[in-house]
Amino acid sequence: MSTARMDPPPSDTEKDVKVPQHDSDGSSPDVEALHSEGIAPPGAIPGADNNAVSLEREKSILRKLDKRIVPMVMWTYLMNMMDRVNIGNARLFNMEADLGMDPNGGQFQLAVSVLFITYCLFEAPSNMIIKKMKPARYLAGLTLAWGIVATLSALVNNFASLLACRLILGLLEAGFFPGVVLYLSMFYGRRSLALRIALFYGTAALSGAAGGLVAYGISFMNGFNGWNAWRWIILINGLPTLVTGLVIPFVLPNSPETTRFLDEGEKRDLVLIHEAQVGRAKNLTHMVKEDVWDAVRDWTTWTYCIALFPQLIMLYSFVVFLPTIINGLGTWTPAEVQAMTIPVYMFGAIVYVLCAWQSDKTQRRGYFIMGAICSAMVGYGMLYADAGAGVSYAGCFFVSVGIFLSAGISFAWVPVNNPRYGKRAFSTGMHLTIGNSSGVAAPFLFLGNDGFRTGYTISMVLLAFGLVLNIILHLHFKRQNKERDEGKQDYLMEGKTQLELEAMGEKNPQFRFAI
Repeated sequence: MSTARMDPPPSDTEKDVKVPQHDSDGSSPDVEALHSEGIAPPGAIPGADNNAVSLEREKSILRKLDKRIVPMVMWTYLMNMMDRVNIGNARLFNMEADLGMDPNGGQFQLAVSVLFITYCLFEAPSNMIIKKMKPARYLAGLTLAWGIVATLSALVNNFASLLACRLILGLLEAGFFPGVVLYLSMFYGRRSLALRIALFYGTAALSGAAGGLVAYGISFMNGFNGWNAWRWIILINGLPTLVTGLVIPFVLPNSPETTRFLDEGEKRDLVLIHEAQVGRAKNLTHMVKEDVWDAVRDWTTWTYCIALFPQLIMLYSFVVFLPTIINGLGTWTPAEVQAMTIPVYMFGAIVYVLCAWQSDKTQRRGYFIMGAICSAMVGYGMLYADAGAGVSYAGCFFVSVGIFLSAGISFAWVPVNNPRYGKRAFSTGMHLTIGNSSGVAAPFLFLGNDGFRTGYTISMVLLAFGLVLNIILHLHFKRQNKERDEGKQDYLMEGKTQLELEAMGEKNPQFRFAI
């Protein structure tokens, strides 16, 4: 079935293309492998020879990007998470007493919670403006600003000043994570994006291990210069962030075209690689209002968001309260408790990165998310059972794997299934905004009145709800791919040029969803 010619005649870059004919089994053998990757077949993008960039050349360029971009965003997110959750480590070193806080009055939980109020309010707006600015400098400005606030938080002298610092910290940190996800999608295509997001997000688990290690070392400074250890923990965590904010503009490029560590040929090939996997239509790389409204009307946008809520409420409660949970399992010193958090986080990080690599290789997302949620539910069940310190501590490992893996793969699932920039920017922003709003409620799951048993029960119920939503998304995308493989949506391609098909984004029958 060939498409009809448009009137007036198209330019050389907009010539009509032929819709692939389907065999009796409904598949097109020429493009089956590429369709499994969710990309257009070779030669489908006019004006560019998709075969001009060899696989070895692509790997060489990606290695250069990986050496420059990935380590910097990983390091910065490590600082981001440590500045945000080090309050959990600080709690064990008399912070509440020094600030006149009631340890049983929920004031600590409120101090953790308020950060997410401003965090959620400014996440989506930040993601809508980052492309209008120089992305690398924008991210650098955010990092420097929150680094100043995080460092000065060591000087607070009462509960009110702690709350004020947490509110401002949330406002300044809000744009970083969604901004980096969008930033990475500018350089990496569908086949390579999820692993880079996994490496980036995997530092959330490493931040727990690093935070525990730093807190363990700093615990021996307790009383130095008249300060309790909690002030040193906050100060020493904040200072590297200041330096990082100053360094980012010299390391991260603002776009593929302005990448100084690639030569002109590599820049050209990087653009071709991205076009081959994403497309050449303008709305795939620029904000279009209609695409934003499409995201608002798409039920999957909101299902993604609601499904992420229980996953992140588990994550934020776990990373803050893990030291307290472990502290309740035995009679260890605060320093020993900090050390015991390290293997829990390291195990979660290692499993997460391995699974994310496999997810990228197979283009499967839902399977890993569902398995991870089940792991977290098992872990909370072990904690709830209270069958001894060994069983409860082992349960922490199951929870660590589940919360980091489920949320991390979800972050990669949204952008790869939304190729249009406007829809992707809105969907990613709202995904994180609604998901991160869970941080407001997360601290109140673990009040400690019943050994956290109520918190463990609520956690398992919320995770079961999230599991159902992810199953629905998985089955929906699987059905869409099946219909397209069988040619049932080919009528949508009639009368359209290839650029018009690309502009359809995920509605293009040639597109395949990651499932």
